[in-house]
Amino acid sequence: MNITEDQLYREARKRVKKKKKFYSHLISYLVIGTFLTFINWYTRPGHWWVQWVWLGWGIGIFFHGISLFKNNVLFGEKWEEDEIRKEMERMKRS
Repeated sequence: MNITEDQLYREARKRVKKKKKFYSHLISYLVIGTFLTFINWYTRPGHWWVQWVWLGWGIGIFFHGISLFKNNVLFGEKWEEDEIRKEMERMKRS
């Protein structure tokens, strides 16, 4: 399959949008996590409940980053293309 300049542009644009969403997610994580840490420190310094927020959201950030920067992790583009091809074959046989 020969990729045209237009197709390449659309694919690059889609990837840039995904990166933008990831960085936005990361900034939200840092800003809100810092704010919640301050609230936790101010209201209940002996009981650090905010650690669970950092941990849970951090796991989400980690997997978001992995899915963005690593190809073919779990349900990547290659997996999706293979499944589409398989489904098309099943539909042709039916």
